[in-house]
Amino acid sequence: MSPARRFALVSPNYYPRTCGVGDFSMRLAQDLQRRGFECEIFSRTPAEPNPAGPDVPITGVAGATPMVIADRIRRRIEAYAPTDVVLQYTPQMFGAWRFGSAAPVWLANAARRMGANVVVVAHELFLPWSKRPDVTLGAALMHLQLAALLRIADRVLVTVERRAATIRWMARAVGRRHDVGVMRVGPNSLPHARAHQPGRFRLGTFSTLGRDKRFEVMLDCFERVRARRPEAELIVLGDLGDPALLHVRAFHDAVARHPGRERIRLTGKLPLEEIARELATLDVYLFTMMTGANTRSGTLPVALGTGLPVVAVKGVETDGLFVDGENVVFAERLDGPAFAAAVLRVSEDAALAGRLSAGAAALYHDHLTWERVVDQLLSQVDAPHPAVRTASPSPTR
Repeated sequence: MSPARRFALVSPNYYPRTCGVGDFSMRLAQDLQRRGFECEIFSRTPAEPNPAGPDVPITGVAGATPMVIADRIRRRIEAYAPTDVVLQYTPQMFGAWRFGSAAPVWLANAARRMGANVVVVAHELFLPWSKRPDVTLGAALMHLQLAALLRIADRVLVTVERRAATIRWMARAVGRRHDVGVMRVGPNSLPHARAHQPGRFRLGTFSTLGRDKRFEVMLDCFERVRARRPEAELIVLGDLGDPALLHVRAFHDAVARHPGRERIRLTGKLPLEEIARELATLDVYLFTMMTGANTRSGTLPVALGTGLPVVAVKGVETDGLFVDGENVVFAERLDGPAFAAAVLRVSEDAALAGRLSAGAAALYHDHLTWERVVDQLLSQVDAPHPAVRTASPSPTR
């Protein structure tokens, strides 16, 4: 690939919204810029330069519907004249949450008509099948949406190997010539060196509060750990989500009722740099995602890069990068007692804690730095389509 290439990155959201895909787009653009490529991010409003990446250009458009937003993004991209369009795909991008929309498919097809090389990075695939008719309809529409993108795109990448395996049958069904590749997710907050203080024992996590994050497991774990380690603290970093949402309100209520509530701190939304500094003060990182330790989280790599011992479960999205007792500790189950047992095992075995710290840092440096992630992208992007044109100077905007 030549430094003359110009990348248009399309993200479903961007700063100041809390959005892992938006942060992914920013960090991806930063590394591509470091290598001499031109980059610009296109998203819906609100969208403004992220303080963690102020030199990354961002264009935001407003619109009442997903298709209006997609068309306005298409116009901005066409004026930018990219050689490559990277669509940071989620089924619900630009709205129409449960049923998805035709907007990303239409936008990918428009980018092909411009002569750009179209790369789809699928951060989410589709809803699971359900007995509920509305969810089943949404799942069916999202399957069709992804199948269309598999047909259109020059390259399709997913963030977890097991997800690639899940959709390879679909790729074959639509006559796709190229395999579905894997592009892992790097840290949204660049790791700091650990700042351990003797006599203190801090557990914590960094995440929004989704229904698959199982924060109630973390609270139960903390209560049990305190019985053995009364000095323990629990730090929950980051923007948990809209307090008006039922599950967010329920978590705040659970914290208020917790026996150790005076030793629980919810930081709320913080700049990414401050997140990294806070996370470096932890002793054990709790990753309570239902799908297990995985490479699609932008928060887990921060903990790994910091060299924190991580407690998680081995789930459906856990691949061979994660080795129990070497770079992660797998709790036997996704519940409070199992997580507490794993945490106490780490806290009482200095050799294990040291091995986990070194293993976490090695996993991060070998696979999850942004240099490695962008290497994955550039190594897998196909040779330019015959219609791709040489990048011309950026138009005055």
